[in-house]
Amino acid sequence: MKVLGIVGSPHSEGHTAKLVEAVIAGAISAGHVADIFYLSDMEIGPIQSSGGALEYPKDDMERLYPHLETMEALVLGTPIYYDHVSSRTKLFIDRLHYYSRTHGEEYRRRLPDGVKAVTVITQGAGNPERYDYVLEWMKGRLEYYWNMEVVASLRAEATGSSPVEGRADLLEKAREIGRGL
Repeated sequence: MKVLGIVGSPHSEGHTAKLVEAVIAGAISAGHVADIFYLSDMEIGPIQSSGGALEYPKDDMERLYPHLETMEALVLGTPIYYDHVSSRTKLFIDRLHYYSRTHGEEYRRRLPDGVKAVTVITQGAGNPERYDYVLEWMKGRLEYYWNMEVVASLRAEATGSSPVEGRADLLEKAREIGRGL
């Protein structure tokens, strides 16, 4: 299985990266092939509109298209900033419009059907359920627009006082999710 990891944090070595990397490590240990991209290392611009037609910029998103078009699983991770996904993650999701039904069936068919998805959030807030609505929002986009199946969600709360790298149980859970893909 080909697994694509996307880290939507501006910190390529932060909590979100560590959890996505752990899911990917689990997938690799189960014999899957994986690639991981850090949106902080990429220049991805917004969709523009000219006379009602959408224009997709030529930028680093083009590096992702071949991976998106051949993936069998997606691991999408984001920190929670101002009560929602990071701006980098939102921009990535917006740019997936390229593959949406509303852009045209010829584009929709480029994205494989039946992709398994794992959503990952990290948050400073201590209440574990505080941002469940963000996980639901992510799930809704992935399932409705791109026919993916969200098979697992993972969250790390209170990351300021309890860093991910010190939480062996959480990292093992992430690896277990990856092995289960």
